[in-house]
Amino acid sequence: MLKEKVFLNQFTVAEQQVFELALDGYSGQEMQVILSKEETTIKAQRQNIIRKLGVSSMKEAVEKFQHLKYESPRKLIQP
Repeated sequence: MLKEKVFLNQFTVAEQQVFELALDGYSGQEMQVILSKEETTIKAQRQNIIRKLGVSSMKEAVEKFQHLKYESPRKLIQP
């Protein structure tokens, strides 16, 4: 649980909401409806998550989160 909190704390509250929806398998369009946000806002937040995690896609970001239990806590925070 601590690893998950450390992982998510690198995101803004809005990015955390988008990421949590991504973890549940929602698409960008579904996120727009659920969060009542514009497409450009959701896209920007998704890109911020991807950049902060140093991955190339939201799918890869979700996979990284799902494999937390195997990672060292030092790997969680990007410099």
